[in-house]
Amino acid sequence: MTQPYPVWTGEGWIEVDVPQMDGEGLVVPNVAAVVYDASRTRVLLQRRDKPGEVVRGRIEVPGGRWGAGEAAATAVAREVLEETGVTVVEMISEGTRHEHSPAMAIEATHPAAVVVGLNGAYPALLVVYECIGVGSPQPQAGETADPAWWQIDDVRSHLANDPEDFVWQAATVLRTVLASG
Repeated sequence: MTQPYPVWTGEGWIEVDVPQMDGEGLVVPNVAAVVYDASRTRVLLQRRDKPGEVVRGRIEVPGGRWGAGEAAATAVAREVLEETGVTVVEMISEGTRHEHSPAMAIEATHPAAVVVGLNGAYPALLVVYECIGVGSPQPQAGETADPAWWQIDDVRSHLANDPEDFVWQAATVLRTVLASG
């Protein structure tokens, strides 16, 4: 069963059918990755390249759907590799595992959470993890174009001078995570 919710496209509002459970629209958590190089002076960015999307061509961070039963670190590493060819070698946003019983393990982490779609629009939840990646970024057909390592100061400058060049969620993620530097 689905239920329509308004979603902003950048040019106007559209209605999107979303899955329901017990009469409520479901919010699917997504992971987003701020991937640093080993020196932590550069971050990995890419341009969205899915045909038909209103944000096609805009800059974003790697990320995507978090699969049921998938550990957060696994989801982050999978999305980064699928979208850029870069391998995650270390999670900075590491968590602490709590064993409440042999069948119930819970992890507490300290990532940022970015909620998109306020004021009645369909929300998206991005759970933002910081990590270290290695490798030469490669575009992935139908996913991403121009993945590259960017100097952090260049990212901050680009956000300040040309914010519309970014996917809106990615701009918020980057402003949040890179604010302390």
